Amino acid sequence: MLVRVLLALALTALLTASVSACDSGDTTTSGSTPSTATSSGGTTTQGALSQRDFKNKVAAAIITGTDLQGDPGFGMTIDVSEQNGLDTVQLVLDDAYKQYTSDPDRQDEIVDGLVQEAVRRMEEGNTKRSFSDVRDQLMPMLKRRVDVSRIENDPAVTQVDDLDVIYAVQGDHYFTVATKDDLARWGQSVDDVDSLALSNLEKKTNANQKLLCEPSGGQKLCGWASGDGYDASRMLVPGLRRQIVKELGGPAVYAVPLESVFVALTRNYASVIKGKVLQEFTTGKNPLSPELFEERNGKLVALPQ
Repeated sequence: MLVRVLLALALTALLTASVSACDSGDTTTSGSTPSTATSSGGTTTQGALSQRDFKNKVAAAIITGTDLQGDPGFGMTIDVSEQNGLDTVQLVLDDAYKQYTSDPDRQDEIVDGLVQEAVRRMEEGNTKRSFSDVRDQLMPMLKRRVDVSRIENDPAVTQVDDLDVIYAVQGDHYFTVATKDDLARWGQSVDDVDSLALSNLEKKTNANQKLLCEPSGGQKLCGWASGDGYDASRMLVPGLRRQIVKELGGPAVYAVPLESVFVALTRNYASVIKGKVLQEFTTGKNPLSPELFEERNGKLVALPQ
């Protein structure tokens, strides 16, 4: 139901007006050590930091002690990211917090160890992972070329019109972009990784994120707005495009104005929605492309202006 609501909201905001004209947050859980918050909510009666403040302490140490960004995540986690790249790692703090509450005098030692872990994992990227480790985790990510150009570690790239496709290894506690060096070490070409990543995304989508279609102004709108980070990238997958064509009953045009939206409708409505797609690209969060796309000979191309 939530996915349906998200899709409906995204499609309505993007298309309804034009078509009609034609026709988590963080939670704090109590630890195993009995504690009572002070009037400031910052420490326990034993003088130890609360879970919330321990997380904030670690995040601040990452920010001030490294070139990385640290943000408190859901539960006892810290999300670590880099300024000139897309890699992220997640630190799980449960064990570290237990060690800290058992011996609060070790606070600096424990926090410093977590900072060092964040730096090490970010520097390692995929270098410790074999191809067998990552083959089921490789996913395609559709990005603006200007954004890809800022990535420092020379990612493996496939061009799709004026956009770039990069490939990421998506694990439970990490998201690391596959570099050209990674592919060379794995003995894989960009075409090999592209095929595998598209297959992985298709399997993931068919298992967890079914295609949704909604009527609007006499026209059926289809697409994905699941919020899982791969919505726009689903436009790349031939099998998913075939599902859309089958639902619409004929040739489709595709729009990915934002990274969080992939929407399609029949080819004859292309001129009607062009302006709305441009507006969403211009004003929305994480813009991707103002273009409309179609499939020609199995390849995605932008519609002529």
